[in-house]
Amino acid sequence: MTGWRRVALLLFAIGWGANHFVALLLMYRTRLSLDAAAPAILLGIYALGLVPGLLLSGPLSDRLGRRAIVVPGAVIALAGTAVLGAGGDSFFLLLLGRLIYGLGCGLVMNPGSVWVLELSGDAAGGSGARRATIALSAGFGFGPLLSGALAQYAPAPTVLPYAAHAVALIVAIAIGAGAPGGRASGARGPLLRIGLDHTNRGTFFGGIAPMAPFVFAFPAIAFATLPAMLGSATPAYIGVVAAISLASGVLAQPVTRRFSPAVSARLGLVLGAAGCSLGMVMVALQLAPLLLVCAAILGAGYGICMTAGLRRVELCAQPATRGGLTGFYLVLTYVGFVAPWLIAHATRHLAPEPVLAIVGGLALGAAAVLRD
Repeated sequence: MTGWRRVALLLFAIGWGANHFVALLLMYRTRLSLDAAAPAILLGIYALGLVPGLLLSGPLSDRLGRRAIVVPGAVIALAGTAVLGAGGDSFFLLLLGRLIYGLGCGLVMNPGSVWVLELSGDAAGGSGARRATIALSAGFGFGPLLSGALAQYAPAPTVLPYAAHAVALIVAIAIGAGAPGGRASGARGPLLRIGLDHTNRGTFFGGIAPMAPFVFAFPAIAFATLPAMLGSATPAYIGVVAAISLASGVLAQPVTRRFSPAVSARLGLVLGAAGCSLGMVMVALQLAPLLLVCAAILGAGYGICMTAGLRRVELCAQPATRGGLTGFYLVLTYVGFVAPWLIAHATRHLAPEPVLAIVGGLALGAAAVLRD
């Protein structure tokens, strides 16, 4: 197995564990008699671990090497999965497991993506960004699809999804640890060094940051917001919706080869706005079958935006601080996961249709101001 594929497999396994929890939330809410805010807390505490992991792992991997951060981070994520598998009847253990997994995921996702970029140096421009996005997206989509089915149709629904993931992650760690490269660059500096200076600050804040929050806002709306607007859904169905949205993100990758990163980012934002518009129609007419179409469109917008952002970071970052800037970009993308919470609060005062229209308008506004 080639070097970049070894690391990509590990990214796939990490993405699987990060997102399969989405399909299990309804089960936990029923099983533990949780109120409506509890699922949002379980999703949000993951970010408390993820953000410091993303911010620290970049500069640390620039200094110590990608492998020195990715492999221990994956082991921490494995510990988080173990806690989640043992804590199906405890809200506290679920919170703890999500926090631990978020930290491990952040430690792997950032330097792992950069490691794939570096091992793709002999491929066509942009190949590394596409490969990293495809690996993560495939994991994000496969995880809820499998775990949703296991939770609904298999025995031990609070244990089996995590057992399956743990086995896959152990195999991925063993394979990924043998990837070439990933050595220390000799870089020195503060641990929170992001890598922004006069050469790239304008490009980042003008050409990357306005788009970044929409990266994960689009799929989060697809599998968290829109199903709630239609009523209840089973774990398996939510898993299917999540899988379609993330699979569309993978299938949309070839589009980014034909355009510059800026043009690709605008295209992704426009697609996301179109998905929100179709969601308005779906909610207004209560046409549940349109949810799968919305998920596909929103997922395509996610995949194109994610790759465009990674490619622009790759082009504007200095090699010695590429990990730090990539981590900062990924933190901004994860801001999008607050979109379902914000939309839920907004719908207390407005009908769902105008709220979705506002989100779509914001995406179009970001496309309009995005800098080349």
